[in-house]
Amino acid sequence: MTFPKLSGRLLVAFPGIAMFLVVLFKLPVIWGLFLFSTLSLLAGFESASMCTPRGLNSVSRILIALFCGISSYFIAVEHVLQIPALMLPGAAVTITVLYSSGPEHSRRRMAGTAGLASLYAMGFGLMGRLFLNTGPWVVLVVLAICWAGDSAAYFVGVSMGKNKLLPKVSPKKSWEGFFGGLIGSVAGSLAVGHFTDIPIIPLLVLGFAGGIAGVFGDLFESALKRDAGVKDSGSILLGHGGILDRFDSAVVVAPVALVILYLFGIIA
Repeated sequence: MTFPKLSGRLLVAFPGIAMFLVVLFKLPVIWGLFLFSTLSLLAGFESASMCTPRGLNSVSRILIALFCGISSYFIAVEHVLQIPALMLPGAAVTITVLYSSGPEHSRRRMAGTAGLASLYAMGFGLMGRLFLNTGPWVVLVVLAICWAGDSAAYFVGVSMGKNKLLPKVSPKKSWEGFFGGLIGSVAGSLAVGHFTDIPIIPLLVLGFAGGIAGVFGDLFESALKRDAGVKDSGSILLGHGGILDRFDSAVVVAPVALVILYLFGIIA
């Protein structure tokens, strides 16, 4: 039995995880905020490219990306301007689309791109907020839920997958992989959560809810890529595609984690 592209994925995954650990645990806090803002910037560029492959020039995409990064920073630090800042990517989209192509296909080019850019800006901003309010280990819990679940789903799906989950959206995903990934997400939450002060029950709930949310985040991005006619959102991560391909689940799990931790009284 073979696992396609496994070696290439590992060659990128190990240095990437090491970089995350260094930034979150060893460097000053501002570097962690810079990391999440940079990821948001790159995600904004990819979402603009995916929604409007021929509708926006490079300068417009860069402008949207910069506003995504700025928006994420304000959300992370809970600045009074965080809500207005969240509207910046959408404003950039509207102005550049109207200027470049007028009303033609404005629903997809304006509403689609603005919504995506704001969604990813908010997701990475909330990851930054988790980092500031709860520390690096809780951020690693979120990432462990996503990455352990994704890895478990991959191995179980390749080795045992027979019943397709949503073949029109993602032909390779199976129900067997879904349940395997859910177990992996719970295991990842418990394993990394051992190094936090979070009790076991909230960790179980977080792993279960985060695992389900992560799958929907992944399917959401798969649907966007299929509609756009592209295999990956980008090529910056060799073997993994783009930033959205690797963090499509995390930006959905982060707000779920905040809600669950709030409901259990772990964060105010």
